[in-house]
Amino acid sequence: MAETETNRNTNSEMKTNGWTSDRRQESVHRRRFALIVKGAVVGLIGGMAAFTYNLSELMVVSIDPTYVLVPLALAGVFAHLVAYDLHESIRVGLVGFFVGCVALVLAWVAPLWILPYTSGARDILIPKLTGTAIVAAIIVHGAVYLGAYLSTLLVSAYVSG
Repeated sequence: MAETETNRNTNSEMKTNGWTSDRRQESVHRRRFALIVKGAVVGLIGGMAAFTYNLSELMVVSIDPTYVLVPLALAGVFAHLVAYDLHESIRVGLVGFFVGCVALVLAWVAPLWILPYTSGARDILIPKLTGTAIVAAIIVHGAVYLGAYLSTLLVSAYVSG
């Protein structure tokens, strides 16, 4: 059966997966904070890469936009690699996915408040831009990030089992 949070705190063995190490004596709050930070960093990288891919006409350097999908896929891979175990990996992956989607939508809609738009123009543009951003988050960010994450889980299970 699964260990409870209090039993984990009394176990003093050291476990590592090559990327992170975790003493079981750390507090529950510290582990949860680390989980949220890992997921947020991975999600921000993925969300901004998906935003850059979707609005590739705004890039200064003229490269093929599909190269921008590499950091997005790597964010999905790192969501599994930086986690302590499978439970944390799933949590980091989900936090990263949702943070990436929110970052993509906010980056897409942010110019409405940064640039000098009138309130009437904002009211007209917000639903259109938000809808387009949500579709981009689901299609591009969801497909590439979750595809890379689940592929990494599959390879990891095959290698370790």
